[in-house]
This record gives sequence, C-alpha cells and structure tokens, in this order.
Amino acid sequence: MRSFLFGLLVAAAVLLGDNACAAEYGNLYGYVDWVSDYRFNAASESDRHGVVQGGLHWAAPGDFYAGVFLSQVDFNDFRRTSTEADIYGGKHIRWDTNDLNLEVLYGVYPDTAGHPSYLPQGAILPTYNFAELSAELTHSFGALSLGSRLIVEPRPENHGGVFTSVGGSGSYAVNDWLSATAHVTRMWQNRGPQGWSGDAGLTATWRQQWVFDLRYYASDVTRADCYGTNWCGPAVVAKVTYQFQVL
Repeated sequence: MRSFLFGLLVAAAVLLGDNACAAEYGNLYGYVDWVSDYRFNAASESDRHGVVQGGLHWAAPGDFYAGVFLSQVDFNDFRRTSTEADIYGGKHIRWDTNDLNLEVLYGVYPDTAGHPSYLPQGAILPTYNFAELSAELTHSFGALSLGSRLIVEPRPENHGGVFTSVGGSGSYAVNDWLSATAHVTRMWQNRGPQGWSGDAGLTATWRQQWVFDLRYYASDVTRADCYGTNWCGPAVVAKVTYQFQVL
C-alpha cells in the first residue's frame, strides 16, 4: 500500500506539472498517518489494532474536490482482506457562515481473495465494494461550529442491506493549534452495527504539517449486531498524521 501511495504522488506530480498549472487547476495535498484503531462509526475496521493510512486530496477551483484514501484493514475473514481504497469527489456550497458539502464515494477492497469450502468450486462471491452518498451541513459561530450529516450506502442484502446514518457534530477552536470535537450518530441497516455511536477528542496541529488526535469512542451496539465481535466496544484511539502540499 505504501508503494501504491508513492506511485500516486509521482503520477499526480507528472500530470499536473508546474506551479502555473497548479494555480489554474487547484492544489493537490497528500497525507500519511498511523491510527491505533481504524473506526467507521461504531465498528473497528482493523480488528482493534493499529494501521497505516494515506491519501491524496485535490482542492479544485469552484469549491469542487476529489481524492483517494487508502488504508490497511483487518476483517479477520477467510478472504484475508487487508486493503481499502476509497475514491471520492464532491462540492462545497457556501453562503454566509454555512457550508453544505455534497459527496459521492466508492470504496473497493482490491486484495480480497479466498474461497470458502462450503461453496462449489468456481462460485463467485459478491465483493465488499460499496458506494456512498453523503450530505453535511455546517454552521460556524466564530470559534464554534455545529454540523449535521446524512450518509446512505446502498449495499446488497448479503452485505447488510442499505446502510443509513444521521449524525451531529460540534467543533470548538481553543486556539490556532488546538481544537475539541465530538460526534454522535444513529445508524440503521438490516445486518451489522446499528444503534447509537459517538466520539469526543482533542486535535493538535504542529508546524501545520503534523496533526495529533486523541479520541474516545463508545456505542450501544450489541456484540450480536457487531458481527459477534468486540469491534464496537469502547476504545481510546490515537492518530498521528503528516500532511503536505504536493502542488
């Protein structure tokens, strides 16, 4: 995964060219981070252990954007799935101190492999790939920002059915390098994590390139609804990010 991310950085530099080209077509940013537990809402996506992540984010003119996010995962499954790649794009619609962010995302698991012994030879199983639509509205009151977000993932029934979540968030800028944030989310799907989840934590930035985040996650999702695992249990999660401008 690290070599793939490096390849993306090189390709982006070649395609976008010099600074004049970057000024015309926007700016490209990159980041690499380590997180002690990769979580999506309630559930751990990494079997509650640390993973390496990274990505590219293109801030295009007109408040459009696009990017790719890569992460190690660990579903502890017979397919031995170990990598997630999300490709996304969207647009910010801003007025006054409001920001409406509309986004489309497609997630793929390129290294999914394996075949269960109970199926006939040559049987093809559905992938874990998913599409996601989201809308997030944020309103700022000076240092305080409040937001709400809707996520819809039209998954097939054998992967839990349609996933829907509605959430709220709050962020307060303590100063120019420290902020406090919190999220609460209600999730629905036929099979898999459903119920309430939330997190709260502090984020510190150093020299504009290093970001340190410490966060507490909790939920009321039962073990039975969390694939029979402890992935939805409470956890303190640390994350260290190095971010940089490519073009």
